Amino acid sequence: MTVRNEGKEQRSPRTSGGKLANLQQRFEESHVGKVVISAFVAVFVLIGVLWNVPDSPIRRSLMPVVTPVAAPAGLDQYWGMYGTPDSRLETVEVHVKMADGEDRVWTMQPGERGIGWWDRWILMRRAVIHDASIRPQLARWVVREVTEPTEHVVGVTVVYRTQTLPPPGEGPPGKPAMKVLYQEALAGAQ
Repeated sequence: MTVRNEGKEQRSPRTSGGKLANLQQRFEESHVGKVVISAFVAVFVLIGVLWNVPDSPIRRSLMPVVTPVAAPAGLDQYWGMYGTPDSRLETVEVHVKMADGEDRVWTMQPGERGIGWWDRWILMRRAVIHDASIRPQLARWVVREVTEPTEHVVGVTVVYRTQTLPPPGEGPPGKPAMKVLYQEALAGAQ
């Protein structure tokens, strides 16, 4: 396609690539091309929706099928943090027991030293709650953060606290619960 502008010939951006642009245009406009493009769009939308639905047997059964496509395409992102607010308050505390009996408590709160951005703390909290292999690493890191090399630490405990929160105006919060996720006796200074 050629466009005349004040006596000068200009090629349309759609056809300026020569044969390749022409082939692409023919494919996009063909019936097969429209079906293929529509199928790709539908698959990507379906994967995005499936990735963000609440946990269910259907979701768990389909995740192994869609993960090989979702991961390389960058569709394996969970957007639930922007959805309905949590109805449960969850905190992770690390208690560092000193030789003199002092109990230093470190919590994952905004402004704490370490990871930086608050969304990273949320991801770290989820990982600590669900992945036991991370807990010893976090515990030892906290010991290094809250003590000096000359201080004597005798133990460290990672504690998970929860409390159910009712909707506004529907009564008091539920009773708090506590679970020890990790505990280690330390022989020497960290």
